[in-house]
Amino acid sequence: MKIVDLKTAIVPLGFRNAILTRIDTDSGLSGVSEVVLKRASGTIAAHLADLRPLLLGQEARRIEHLAETLYRDSFWVGGPLHATALSAIDVALWDLKGKALGVPVFELFGGPTRDSVPVYVHCAAGPSPDVFATRARECVERGVRALKTTLPLFYGAEPADWAVDRPVGYSGSPGAIARTLKETEFLPTAVFDRIALFFQAAREAVGPDVELAVDCHGRLNVANAKRLCDALAPFRLMFIEEPVPPENADMLAEVTRTSRVPIAAGERWATIHGVLPFLKAGAVHLLQPDIANCGGLTQARKIAALAESYGVGLAPHNPNGPLATAASLQLAAAIPNFTMLETIGSAEDDAQATTIVKEPPRAQGGQIACPTGPGLGVELLESVWDERPYREFRGWR
Repeated sequence: MKIVDLKTAIVPLGFRNAILTRIDTDSGLSGVSEVVLKRASGTIAAHLADLRPLLLGQEARRIEHLAETLYRDSFWVGGPLHATALSAIDVALWDLKGKALGVPVFELFGGPTRDSVPVYVHCAAGPSPDVFATRARECVERGVRALKTTLPLFYGAEPADWAVDRPVGYSGSPGAIARTLKETEFLPTAVFDRIALFFQAAREAVGPDVELAVDCHGRLNVANAKRLCDALAPFRLMFIEEPVPPENADMLAEVTRTSRVPIAAGERWATIHGVLPFLKAGAVHLLQPDIANCGGLTQARKIAALAESYGVGLAPHNPNGPLATAASLQLAAAIPNFTMLETIGSAEDDAQATTIVKEPPRAQGGQIACPTGPGLGVELLESVWDERPYREFRGWR
């Protein structure tokens, strides 16, 4: 199967753009993928256009060879901008190969290790502990068994001057703490007691059997991250995600060594080369690569094996659309050290997924069944290639 074309489309999908890629071959078969890199959609599409001439005429079945060639021959290796474009190509090639052989991608990885995949959903904390408790309870009433929020007070306070119709994502709106606050600037010590009240309320609302987690987006320094971990320890969180900025393995390792709550991170580390220093430093209890940004399924499998050797489980980052979710399910179905998969999980997001694929993956009882169709196991709608208005998404960390 020789590659004859690579096509991309940027499709607004709720609070983010999905960058869709299709690789066509002379056999008539095509493979598709979805990546998301908020605030850099046009950059990724342009990078894919740069890579397209390197793919034309290549044998589509040589996925490992193409992954290595595109990575090394780009010369400027590493980082999420490069790896996201490579992810788009890599996942589309695996989808294509699965379709050519008539099997799900996980069969090409050694077969399933599980029949369904546990997932967690996003739940915006809102402006007060009572609001968070209500929203958490509503999630549980929908069958959710695990949920995550972004750091209360930093996100979700819903100030009156925030435009209602502006896409604000799964965090809700900006919080009471200025979004410009740097992790090195003063943060009142009472903040951690106030944050703890949110999780106390949520725990009381949902009981002991529902998992809670929090994503900090790297907003704290080491000392304040330790304070947060101490403040939240009584509420038995599933994990605290990215408490400090993602660049320094030693900083994160210091937090991890002293925390009674498991520490998760990894969405902003690309390829095995970006992950290895953090595993060697003992910086994470739970690893969160994103198949859309780490280099695709080829790199994600290597990252999973690397993490397995350190006794670390994977909970892939995936606040993405249905094709990226399908790719994550293929990985989760195949690896032994899988823990849980991130999803947005809202009714609005489920509805948006139907504008991209037929029969998108759906959770029931906190689980998504592993796809059984060939390739990624979902079918992309042809209408996604129609011209759609580009939507600019801005945000903050």
